[in-house]
Amino acid sequence: MEVTFLGTGAAFSPHAYNSSILVDRKILMDAGAPLTVHLPRAGVSLDEPRAVVLSHFHADHTFGLAWLILGRVLLNDRTPSLSVFGPRGTTSYLERLLDLAWGAEMRRMSWERLQLRVQELADGDTFRLDGSRGQAFKMKHASRLACLGFVIERDGVRLGYTGDAEMSPQLDALIAASDHVISEMTYDDPGGELHLARKDIKELMARHPSVRFILTHRGGNTSVNGAVMARDFLTLQLPLH
Repeated sequence: MEVTFLGTGAAFSPHAYNSSILVDRKILMDAGAPLTVHLPRAGVSLDEPRAVVLSHFHADHTFGLAWLILGRVLLNDRTPSLSVFGPRGTTSYLERLLDLAWGAEMRRMSWERLQLRVQELADGDTFRLDGSRGQAFKMKHASRLACLGFVIERDGVRLGYTGDAEMSPQLDALIAASDHVISEMTYDDPGGELHLARKDIKELMARHPSVRFILTHRGGNTSVNGAVMARDFLTLQLPLH
């Protein structure tokens, strides 16, 4: 499994772009980075991703999707279809996002041309994307939004992704179901609300010693011994040895 980080910063990080992760050039996990710039820079055309998995609806995880959707429609008359997976409310959110970005007429045209398919998920739901199995886990983050993390099983690797999360039993369940987990680490010590801090990551690593941790959505520059510190445009081949 190949994983490329298109953005690894927390929402207001001065050091890195917003969240987006590309798996095997086909699956995007979140879409906060400027994808019409970052996909080509990573050697991937706008037409290559076939599925987008959204953890929640905050701008730093979703706003790049508006550019990706219309960009691939306008730049290719025969662009392949796109599937979007996300929490309950994803269909309505995408409609409002595209209306705000480009207007209702362009939203309807791009939705039809892309044969855009949306599947809304809840805690425990399983789904199929690009030939792989996925499972959704409810995450504790913003109380007014449905927030999910995911485990995607592909080529014998179980890759977890927390999205934005606080400590919770569901977060532990997601990590336990993973061989590798891409986890947010927004805060250095001592931490704060709504997100994970360095001390939380060290606690989770101690509880799940067989899982390899890859840290993203970083607001600072500290590191954690034993974890991989993601950076923009880093590409990893999983499993890590």
